[in-house]
Amino acid sequence: MLEDLYPQAVEAGISSTDFWAMTFDEIMVQVEANKKRHENELKEKAMFDYTQQRLGIYAFNDPKNFPKYEDAYPFLNQLKEEVEQAVSEDEEKKKAMLTDQEIMRQNAMLIQETRKRKSQKTN
Repeated sequence: MLEDLYPQAVEAGISSTDFWAMTFDEIMVQVEANKKRHENELKEKAMFDYTQQRLGIYAFNDPKNFPKYEDAYPFLNQLKEEVEQAVSEDEEKKKAMLTDQEIMRQNAMLIQETRKRKSQKTN
């Protein structure tokens, strides 16, 4: 059965080495995922082509009112905000980690000082 499915799976974007290591259910899930990704890429390309044509018409007929980049592609602002938010969250995590490291260093120094005092008292 898998031998019959092999050409179709490779055509759907599954590598031959991955195909033979997968179960039937995994193959079907991967085929559906590849199909969905391809559909999304086509929709994205169609949207960009359509927007480009609209901008071309604007540039030719009414160049004074040519829309700004952000107005033509509003989703890019959303992506930019998401990236900035992710970066700020990452910076917060780094700050928290550095604060935790500093607290651990201070505790380690206090433990060392306590051990030194105990060793001096016993000598």
